[in-house]
Amino acid sequence: MVYELYEKIKTLRNQIGISQSDLARRLGVTKSAVNSWESRTNSPSLTYIIKLSQIFSVSTDYLLGVNERLTVDITDLDDNQKQAVQMIIRLFEKDNLEKRT
Repeated sequence: MVYELYEKIKTLRNQIGISQSDLARRLGVTKSAVNSWESRTNSPSLTYIIKLSQIFSVSTDYLLGVNERLTVDITDLDDNQKQAVQMIIRLFEKDNLEKRT
């Protein structure tokens, strides 16, 4: 399902278990700014979209709806762990492809 930016901010914030106040503090904005983003009355600037992507560990493309795939940062994993993650991803992709055909 494709979510709009305001839904993604709220969903991702809830997924990591922080309040609007906590998110506002991390971003250096007011709670009312975060509330306005989540209630669709205002949109964050590009600067805050970048900061949101870092806090939520997703790409800016994901937040903006350009790419609905979530990304996972595996740079801190060792080679064996990276290979395992890549293998799991390939298995899920194969399973999804089989379900569609």
